[in-house]
Order: sequence, then C-alpha cells, then structure tokens
Amino acid sequence: MDIHQIEYLITIADNDFNLTKSAHVLHVSQPALSKFVTELEQIEQLHVFSRHKGRLTGLTRLGKDLVRNGQKVLDDYNEMMSSVHNFDDPQKGTVKVGIAPVIISTLFNRAIPKFIQSNPGINLKIIEKGAYELQKLLILQEIDLAVLVSPATFPSINEEVIYKNYVDVWFNKNHRFHSIPGPIPIEEVGREKIVTLDDSFMVTFQTKNLFKKNNIKPDIFFQTGSWDLLLNMCQEMNVVGIIAAPIGSNYSGTNIEHRHFKSPFPWNITICTLGNDYHNNAVNYTQRWFSDYFKSTNNLNFTVR
Repeated sequence: MDIHQIEYLITIADNDFNLTKSAHVLHVSQPALSKFVTELEQIEQLHVFSRHKGRLTGLTRLGKDLVRNGQKVLDDYNEMMSSVHNFDDPQKGTVKVGIAPVIISTLFNRAIPKFIQSNPGINLKIIEKGAYELQKLLILQEIDLAVLVSPATFPSINEEVIYKNYVDVWFNKNHRFHSIPGPIPIEEVGREKIVTLDDSFMVTFQTKNLFKKNNIKPDIFFQTGSWDLLLNMCQEMNVVGIIAAPIGSNYSGTNIEHRHFKSPFPWNITICTLGNDYHNNAVNYTQRWFSDYFKSTNNLNFTVR
C-alpha cells in the first residue's frame, strides 16, 4: 500500500464506510474509490471490510489493525512533509523543549510568552520533567532541547550556559546565621538541620556531593518537591534550606533571608542539545533566541555577595 491508499482506507473508516461521502472528502470519484476497495481485497488478498447486502458496514479484525497502523504511518508522513516544507524557514515548525518546573517558574515565566508572541510560526511544546528525566528524553530524541542545571550527567549532551547565579543558604532572622557576617561556611551549614528539594532535583544531587567532598555528614531533616513549602519551613522553624537564590524571588515571606556559601556554589542554567545530532532550522533558531534573550538581560554577569 502506498501513502494515498492508506489515506483512502482511513478516510473510508472515518466516514462510516460511506463511499460517496468519502470520495467527496478525498476529491476523487466514487468509482475510483470502489476500485480501490476491490483491488485492496482481491489483489492483495486481504479481508479488510465487513459487508451487509454488498455494502460496507465495518472493518474486520485485520482491517482495524491496518487502520491503526496506517494512521501512525500517515502521521509520520505528514510530519515529515511539514518538516521538509518548513526546512528553509527557521521561524516555522514544531520545537519540543524540556524544562524543569522550578526553572520555568523562576526564569522562563516571561521568556516563554515573549517567544510565542514573537514567533507565531513556531509551535513551541514545553515538557516539564526533572533533570534526569529530561536528559533521558534528549538522548532518546523525544525532545529537541533541554534546559538544565549544569553540569549535565551524560557526556553526549552539549551545554550552552544562558544564566548564572548561586545556590544559597536560607534561614529566618532568629537563626544564629543571622548574626554571622557574609557568606556561610559549609562546615556551619553541616551542623544544622537541613531542608532541601527532593532527589529529583539536580541541586540536591550537587548539594549532597558537596557535603561528601568536604567529609560532612549532613542532617537532611526534610525533603520536598515544593520550593515554597521549603521556604515556609525556613521561616517558621529553626532549620536552614538549600535552594537557588533566584527561586526565592517569588516568595512573599518577610522573616527570611539568604546568603551564599563561603565557597561559591554556582547555579548555572544551560540550554542543551544532543552532541553530533542534526537539528532543523527551527530548533537552531529557538536555541539562539533563548540564548540571546538571557544574554540581553545581562544575567551572565554576577558577583559574589
């Protein structure tokens, strides 16, 4: 069967096996469509349609399987042709971008609407997953770009830094850290009860590695996937939180503050592609657009407080 015959079969099924209506949809004559049905079953020796008094009434089990698989083939064909037609136009096409939810709410809440408004020809699909899951999706080529906390854990992933900041220590104003001037030594943090994000976050993985590197066994008191719950706990309890500084910009609490670690703990955001992989013009354009957007906001310049 060629792609046109697959389209004929699916259209007949979608139009309740009415050949007159199906022929009108396909812009072919009814005799031509009847000939297709006959040839499909006689020449290919396939029993595809059920009949009653000579009229098509449904699909056999084989016919249902043909329609189901044929729809997949037709979808892939249409996507391929769309990609071919849009190849020369970098501002047309579908681009799948994976972003961790906390990065979306912290950094991309303005960038994404601006991109959509500026590029109506690009169908931007956002996939929200944790860092490890996004890396797997990128390697499996189920997404085109991934926005991650650097460094990526797979060597085949290429990273471009688009934003720099720090992971900070958070605590309330009654905590003993309030009276310590300047950045907080990691040894001091290791003496406290710590609340942090759960293990699906790259920051938590990096935090635990940092303690291990300094031979510190931290008291991880509580972990959560909710950054606002974490900061509420820091405000209400005598604990310290470890999350990236920009995340707290959305927090409305007043009895809370944060400091850098004495040895800077970077929170660098990268836009990632799969190494040595071909990307169409729309993907390349989207990567450049977000890179230029963050560069224009001077977020790559930062200093230690």
